[in-house]
Amino acid sequence: MKLKNVIEKIGLALCFAGLALLFQPFTDRLLLYGFIIIGIGGFMYVYTTYIPDEADGKTMVKWFVTLVGTVVFFVVLSIYLVPILVV
Repeated sequence: MKLKNVIEKIGLALCFAGLALLFQPFTDRLLLYGFIIIGIGGFMYVYTTYIPDEADGKTMVKWFVTLVGTVVFFVVLSIYLVPILVV
């Protein structure tokens, strides 16, 4: 089984676990963990859809660095631009 498929299935499992925690009636604390787990699982699942099917470990790391770098770039850019554009 390819590493991409394993990561995809782990991401889906985390999403379902997060949904179970969101719909539980016991405590609000588990609701917070449900949101965090569903976010991590969703990121993992979406991340694997961008990876080519014939990717090896090195290619997956390159895709991960590119994706995280893009997200971090736009977060830093928005942190810089919001005070300038709002004032």
